[in-house]
Amino acid sequence: MTQPRMVLLVGCALAVSTTVSAQGTPRLAGTWKLATTNPPIAAGRGGGAPGPGGPYGATTFAAAPESLVITQSANDVTLQIGATKEVFTLDDKTTEVPVGDVNALKTRAHWEGAKLHLHFKQAMNFGRDVLSVNGDTLTMLRDLETGGQSTTRTMTYTKVQ
Repeated sequence: MTQPRMVLLVGCALAVSTTVSAQGTPRLAGTWKLATTNPPIAAGRGGGAPGPGGPYGATTFAAAPESLVITQSANDVTLQIGATKEVFTLDDKTTEVPVGDVNALKTRAHWEGAKLHLHFKQAMNFGRDVLSVNGDTLTMLRDLETGGQSTTRTMTYTKVQ
C-alpha cells in the first residue's frame, strides 16, 4: 500500500472515530409522559387505563408506566416509576438490592448502539426494557413476565418540559 493511501485510510478512521465519540451516548434524562401503548392495556380485572393497579401498578414491573423520570450519568441510569426508583449500572454486571435476599431486585444494563437495555428480576418476575430516544420522543419496548403472564408492549413517551 502506498504511503498516501495509508495516510488517507488513517485519516478516514480517525474522522469516523471522532464522529462516533462526538455523538456520544443518547440523552435519555428527563421526565417522560406516556403517549401511546401498543397493544393497549385491557381495562377490567387487574387492568385499567393506562396501566394496571395491583402490586405492580407504580413499580419497575408496571405494564405501562404513566410517567418516567430518568437521570443519567456516564456510569449509571436511574429509572423512577411512581415512588419506586431503581439504579442500573452500565457495566452489564448484575446489582442485587438487598444483597443476599431471595426476593432482592436484580438489575443490569448495557448499551447496544443507541439503544439502552435495562434488565430486571425480582423473585419469579422479570423484564427487559429497550429504550431509544428521538428528539422529545422516548420509545420503550417492554418485555415482562409477571404472575405467570408474559407480555411485550411498545410504548412511546413525550418529554415534559
